[in-house]
Amino acid sequence: MSGPVVGVDIDDFHLETKAALRCAADLQFRVIEVATVEGDLSPSRLSASGRRHLVRLAGGLGLQFGALVADMRHLRLSNASTVDERVSRTCAVLDLARDMGVRCVTAAVGLLTDTDSGAPDEIALEALSRIGEHADARGVGYAIRPALDSGDRLGGVLDALRCPAIRVCLDPAAMVMQGVNPLASVEQWIEHASMLHVRDATAGLDEHAGHETPLGQGDVDLIGVLATLDAADLSGPYILRRTDAALPVDDLSAARDTLTELMPPG
Repeated sequence: MSGPVVGVDIDDFHLETKAALRCAADLQFRVIEVATVEGDLSPSRLSASGRRHLVRLAGGLGLQFGALVADMRHLRLSNASTVDERVSRTCAVLDLARDMGVRCVTAAVGLLTDTDSGAPDEIALEALSRIGEHADARGVGYAIRPALDSGDRLGGVLDALRCPAIRVCLDPAAMVMQGVNPLASVEQWIEHASMLHVRDATAGLDEHAGHETPLGQGDVDLIGVLATLDAADLSGPYILRRTDAALPVDDLSAARDTLTELMPPG
């Protein structure tokens, strides 16, 4: 096994698209992800020729798209008044991924279970079922990034769905910031995992959420998470994130080096 491929989310460079692509190539990343919900890269604005051009532009720099990001934090899957819009716009991103030859779309999801009972939320379950059917028909995986549900609770959602196109993008830092034990959750979700977001954070407390930190300076058990994924032969991609940094290029370059040191030998 050669080990998982390490990539970067180019939006975290806070540069326009062409400059961000060049920056990723200069830092010797080979796999990238990018947000595609709003702006010039959204499905409604990126024409068929524009989609082909973007793939060629990235390929010319030695870059391959590992995932598209479809975060819509203001459109909750469990909210009856917003769920149809969320599903529709997610399906448009899945179509975009198919056209660009990208095998995965990832998105943050809020609470997917009932706060008291822990049972899967029926609205969210039906929405994920619709998204999963659309993803499966297009040969694209939809990797949700849970942060609020425990391993057992999300396991109930995945068991109820039984949809191979619904996957999990592990984001241990997001869990830590909400006071959830990421290592226990990673172990429970590993069979559904298809990719990893790599960042670090301080632990959330009862009254306050944690905050993101440079890699290796927070409370995420990176060594434990990486060892668990290595044992499961998760090939990645492992996407480095740094959403809150004064010098994101420097931080992501340092994070790449830190991750390389922490990863088990291939």
